[in-house]
Amino acid sequence: MKSYFQYGKKISARIKTLLDLEGIKQMPQTYTDFLELDQWLRKLIGVNLPLVLSDNYEHFMACLPGKKYAAQHVIVRKQIGGFTVACGFWKWLEFLSHKITREEVLLTADFFSGKHNDFPRQFDKNYWLHVVDDYDGYLPVKISYVGEGATFTGVPFPLAEIYGETPAVWLNEPLYIQIGHLCHVATIAAQFAEILGDPWRFIEVMFRALHNREESDDALLAILIGGGIISTSNDLGAFINGAPFKSSGTTGHCYYQQYDTLKDALKVLLSSPLGPYCTVLLDVYDHEHGFQRLQELLKEGYAHPFAERPDSGDTLKLGMHDLTVLQDEGKKINVVFEDGYNPKDVLRAEVMRKQFGLSEERTLYGAGSAFLGPRRALETAYKACYFHDDPECKDNKCVETMKICLNDKMKQSIPGPICWFFNPDTAMFMLGCDGETPPPGYRTEKRILYDGLTNPGHPHFDPDYDPDHLTICAAIKNGVQRTKTDRQIMGPDFTRQIGENRTGVAMTKALRRKRKEIYDRALRLVGQKK
Repeated sequence: MKSYFQYGKKISARIKTLLDLEGIKQMPQTYTDFLELDQWLRKLIGVNLPLVLSDNYEHFMACLPGKKYAAQHVIVRKQIGGFTVACGFWKWLEFLSHKITREEVLLTADFFSGKHNDFPRQFDKNYWLHVVDDYDGYLPVKISYVGEGATFTGVPFPLAEIYGETPAVWLNEPLYIQIGHLCHVATIAAQFAEILGDPWRFIEVMFRALHNREESDDALLAILIGGGIISTSNDLGAFINGAPFKSSGTTGHCYYQQYDTLKDALKVLLSSPLGPYCTVLLDVYDHEHGFQRLQELLKEGYAHPFAERPDSGDTLKLGMHDLTVLQDEGKKINVVFEDGYNPKDVLRAEVMRKQFGLSEERTLYGAGSAFLGPRRALETAYKACYFHDDPECKDNKCVETMKICLNDKMKQSIPGPICWFFNPDTAMFMLGCDGETPPPGYRTEKRILYDGLTNPGHPHFDPDYDPDHLTICAAIKNGVQRTKTDRQIMGPDFTRQIGENRTGVAMTKALRRKRKEIYDRALRLVGQKK
């Protein structure tokens, strides 16, 4: 299975096999029959069925009067530092890989037929039967994107452009938010890696804070792309993804409290096979007491642990003290600062470490909650940008639109199809109109993620993604290297910024003129400009 085309077929075959095991020969076509399946099987079918990964808003917006074709931009419109890392497009390919069948359309139509006090929900059954008959069940859209690991400065910035038949375009909106969340995770990871200079110095410790188990492997891939980070406490994510993730962890209070004294517990731990690999938690009672007991045992010849970790009080001050003592004594023991630190905290800690002349190699960090900001921390949203109603787009009735908020320019989007231009010498993007010639020093950076329009029934999926081995496929590996290289080129003016950034995005003269015309029209309509 080397592409998402086969991935989707395999998922469908698995669902069919499970239905066969239940004695059911085809997908239920009524919601009553669907509810006869057990909850686990209903969930498996539902999460792989694009028609129900939607809401009423999308169904209504898909019925724009007289506009058969539409385009949207998936736009990041808030930034949490000097740069943002694009990430997570494999989630979109999973969604697009599913082949919609006639039975699924009938089942979905029956589900919507009696919603909300017996008033039917908006659902265009005939349109989706057309997709089944004329596109073999694959969404008739084409998606261009910047690719995994693309690192950009400023907002609003479009990550992808989706064009096709209007209902199929709108169905994709929930995926934009998922990609936005993974961009957030990748960006935080990149900030940590940028500050620390070495991804090995950071241990991902957010598994217990994840919203659900399904996020575990996606979050790890985002952290890998953003910062090259592979040390993790997330066993599930590492287990699923395989190489190169390395598990790491810390001993807990209850381990030590099995023994009469902390020193007795440390003796057992350090003399066990786990001893050289453990990170010892020292403040079971009091950190200074724990550090003294560890020092005594090391002088008695017990094996060095991998690391020690302060967990209470001023963990930064305590850790710096411990590292100073260990360094003075020539002991190669790491100190882990792992107490909810965010990039700003680590930046301050790194300044202090340098002031004290402490080893970079022996200072490790971990953080969990730093990755789990609210959706609006790095907001990704769709913005419709283009409509027409002729298959060849030759009727001169094309309408280009953009989001306008006169009192908040950061919410403005970009009208019409675009092209990404990239300058390899500065690692900066410039946005232009589709079909424009790249400005001097720039190259076109428009990639195809999915194309279900060019050859109906035989969609194209970006071949750099291997769903069997995502961690080591070309899309992920190139993304890891891409963000690292681009951040090196950008330099500290961008990469050392941690606070919210509002630098804007470079655009060609033609695109700026187009946006200004729409903006000026809005000003005239509200009487602010003549």
